[in-house]
Amino acid sequence: MSGYDISMNDPYLPPDLDPERIIAVIGAISDTHMPDRWAALQPAIFEALDGVDLLLHAGDIGKLVVLDQLSIIAPVIAVHGNDETAEAQRVLPYQQVIAFNGHRLLLCHSHLPDRDAEMASRRYDDWQSKLSANAALAHRAGATIYVSGHLHIPFVTQVDSVWLINPGAIASGGGGMRQTIQTVARIYLRDDGRPFVTHIDVTGDPQPYEASVDWEAGFNATYARYHESILSPEMARVVTALRHTPYVADPRSWAMMNALGRPVWAGEKASVTVDDLRAAVRETGDLLPDERATLLDFIEQAAVGSIE
Repeated sequence: MSGYDISMNDPYLPPDLDPERIIAVIGAISDTHMPDRWAALQPAIFEALDGVDLLLHAGDIGKLVVLDQLSIIAPVIAVHGNDETAEAQRVLPYQQVIAFNGHRLLLCHSHLPDRDAEMASRRYDDWQSKLSANAALAHRAGATIYVSGHLHIPFVTQVDSVWLINPGAIASGGGGMRQTIQTVARIYLRDDGRPFVTHIDVTGDPQPYEASVDWEAGFNATYARYHESILSPEMARVVTALRHTPYVADPRSWAMMNALGRPVWAGEKASVTVDDLRAAVRETGDLLPDERATLLDFIEQAAVGSIE
């Protein structure tokens, strides 16, 4: 019997799906990165996911209070991501099996637990290797539906008899980037186990989003559609140079870049500039005097291209 309220005026219901056959409506969200990259959940998220039976968060949550806030919509099941707070890593699993009326789903952020293996996987631009790996993980769990995040790209496709669903992302995949299209997903689970997915753009007022992917064009081409730099040209040179220094792995650097990015992500500034970085380095109490002087000198040289 359907658990779906057919009397509900659902603007996101797929037109080719008989409401009488729906056994559950599952909301999916990923990569909120709160509060580092996004200060609060937009009201559009709550509107887009209203009425779902269950909500899945596919990782890179940020603080666990995000889950508390989302639970106003529906009960939440979550997994941790790879760019995560210590508390989320401590209490959330890497993957989670969920079953509805005899149909099994697998929820996973989809990053590789071994960091070296994860970084190596990012060198491959083809979609097939990423999709096949996710399908294999679902097969090991006996799942026919795999819900993941991590890639910051909304899509739904079937690979090796597994439905692969990514809701997209709320926050960007990096501190120097902006997620240009923020999406969540509503998964309408039919009585035969087939998922019908509506992606919803929550960048402004929520509206259905056509999450089309040119699988032959490669991952990077698709990724570029959803991200843009928030760095001025000078600042981009500095950040590129910093990637070849110990600062790239320093938590203080990440905290500083996130702080500089927040006004841009909130729409209050157009970009992050070298002047912004200079001021942050001078004002932070996290650096020793000699560290501050060395970093400021490095910034000056990198900004004019003397260091690459």
